Amino acid sequence: MSALDTPVPGSVPGPVPGSVPGSVPGELAGRTAVVTGAAQGIGREVALLLAESGAARLILLDRDAAQLETVAKEVRDLGAEATALAADLREREAVRSGLRTALRAAGHLHILVNNAGVADENGPDDEETWLRVLDINLHGTFAVTAACLEYLVDKGRIVNVSSILGKAGKMRNTAYCASKHGLIGYTKGLALDLASRGITVNAVLPGWIDTPMLRREIAASAEEIGADPARMLRQARKSIPLRRLVEAREAAELIGFLVSDRAAAVTAQSLTVDGGYTRGM
Repeated sequence: MSALDTPVPGSVPGPVPGSVPGSVPGELAGRTAVVTGAAQGIGREVALLLAESGAARLILLDRDAAQLETVAKEVRDLGAEATALAADLREREAVRSGLRTALRAAGHLHILVNNAGVADENGPDDEETWLRVLDINLHGTFAVTAACLEYLVDKGRIVNVSSILGKAGKMRNTAYCASKHGLIGYTKGLALDLASRGITVNAVLPGWIDTPMLRREIAASAEEIGADPARMLRQARKSIPLRRLVEAREAAELIGFLVSDRAAAVTAQSLTVDGGYTRGM
């Protein structure tokens, strides 16, 4: 156990690693899904949950080719087909070409989970970072969705992973905040565009989720100000009413509900999973 894993005294632990508290075996039987940002964190957990729930085919996209192939193998071990597409969302033609080839082979698409994103900090005049973050988080999501719409069946499901910073601001995060605010607006508008086909479009807004990305961010911030990353993580936990980080699997379970038949009447919504951090904002 590393210093970053040291629990806060008196904190309530999250789910047991490897447990599947909310997946419903067979619920998504025969369905095809696209998951972006699938190599780790929430994206990996979504891929595994969909496979556990009976999805027949998963098309997984991420720029980390090695880790993506590891997740694809995990999916195959659960009985689903898996196609690993290693590409950066800024490489539009490669993304479109890879998706279309995979979707033509599948024949149709039932579920799209737009999870890929970056959280680079930027100063208010840092145009380079601004453009990169918006290009991946917002424009990349649009490009993936546009490429998938031709294959998405009526009554299909789209979930966009935004953030609690899609409703709030944070210092040195104008690009990230703008991109995540934009995803919420995109979700609402797209939901209305696709409602006549029975397709639902929703956003999930994670807060402090225990992912490799979060731990890298905390470590980088701690180094920048000369602080102890373990202490910063403990302080983050204490700021959450449930006194713990949300597990990536818990965010995946919410996404799993939204892509299921149980959520057929839920669309144009932004649902937060943050342990109470935003106090219902």
